[in-house]
Amino acid sequence: MTHKYSRIPFSASKTLQFTLLSLCALCLIFLASPVNAEPSGQLAYAVNGFDENLGRFDWNLYATALKGTKDFTAIPLNHKGMYPSWGPNGDLLYFIQRDKGHSDIYSINPDNPKNKKLVTPASGTYRFLSVSPNGRQLAFNGYTINQLPQENQIWVLDIETGEMEVMTQVPHAGWPYSFWGISWSPNGRRLAFSLSRPGWLEHLYLLDVETKEIEVLTELNKDFYPVWAPGGDRILFLRWNREFETFCTIDINTKEIVPLFDVDKATGYWGDWSPEGDYIAYSRWGSVYLYDFATDETQEIVEVDGSIFVISWLRDIRILPVEAQQKLVTTWSDIKREATQQ
Repeated sequence: MTHKYSRIPFSASKTLQFTLLSLCALCLIFLASPVNAEPSGQLAYAVNGFDENLGRFDWNLYATALKGTKDFTAIPLNHKGMYPSWGPNGDLLYFIQRDKGHSDIYSINPDNPKNKKLVTPASGTYRFLSVSPNGRQLAFNGYTINQLPQENQIWVLDIETGEMEVMTQVPHAGWPYSFWGISWSPNGRRLAFSLSRPGWLEHLYLLDVETKEIEVLTELNKDFYPVWAPGGDRILFLRWNREFETFCTIDINTKEIVPLFDVDKATGYWGDWSPEGDYIAYSRWGSVYLYDFATDETQEIVEVDGSIFVISWLRDIRILPVEAQQKLVTTWSDIKREATQQ
């Protein structure tokens, strides 16, 4: 039995070849183009307001899940506290709680937040907590109950042994210098921090954890709340201006500063990077916003009755239950215009 194969006409063959080549080119372009993925993970933050479950007005801990829904809400963790910082695996959330005039660092398992564990061996006055990338150490600033406020320094605490080591020797000259944020580098070798200096300026510094050597990162400005980018090449921070404050990034190697957007003074208190570094979460009064680097747009995702301070973003490991919450989309230009009008 003989099978006859009909040949495709030359013109049709060329058309088919062109179509296939076009499809291949489109596939290559699609694969090469960056995909702006939806933000995922969990946010933990402190809210200054009345907690119905705790029955008191204080700084209280909340969390928000960012995956599996377009509607976000604040989930109370039923603990008063500030400066939340996730452990790398998401099974522990560290925070500072102040009680009876002193503060301590605690940890909770967010799946069972009633199981609170004391971490610091001695009470004191502590602020600005940051967990090391390997989850074995905590960095914070402050002074113990046996010290004077003028002895405010940066400490590193070994979680397993409970030993606290002072990392800085800032001369106080009779009055306490204030630290304004601490953040651990992704490789765990350095700490970024802000420190007030004479003249009411806040400068950014880098501290080598091993050698304790300090490098000046910015000068002659009021720069505070540094947060290290996941890639380790940049740091997010706030720069004070007379009429508003500006979120900026600084390149660690070149020290080039890139302004991102402006916020009202004393309202954009704190920001944190998404685990992939393509978004920033920050607070503005009683709302949490997401800034998208790809679109230069800002999205309000959570609104609470109170004010929000310190946000910690955890990679998507587990999901908290969520409820419907209205959201609002605005742009960088809208926020800048609002800031300049106030």
